[in-house]
Amino acid sequence: EIHFYKPLTIIVGQNGCGKTTIIECLKQATTGDLPPNCKNGQNFIHDPNLAVQMEVKGQIKLRFRSADGKPVVCSRSFLLTQRQKKKEYKQL
Repeated sequence: EIHFYKPLTIIVGQNGCGKTTIIECLKQATTGDLPPNCKNGQNFIHDPNLAVQMEVKGQIKLRFRSADGKPVVCSRSFLLTQRQKKKEYKQL
């Protein structure tokens, strides 16, 4: 869980710690667009081969307040399934 504060939140960290992944998740949650070079979602979710599983599920949940102050939750769920020779990506 990450809290963003007014007027600015700065995300810092070492290379490879996930700074860009946070921004990509915000974009995916708000627009539905996948990051560039992610092979139709396959590089956006944990690889089932690395998890030694046939399926891996992922979810992005974004909570915020609308312009009129009402709480809003935006949620996107994904499934990556390892088939015989390829991976199949689905947005749920």
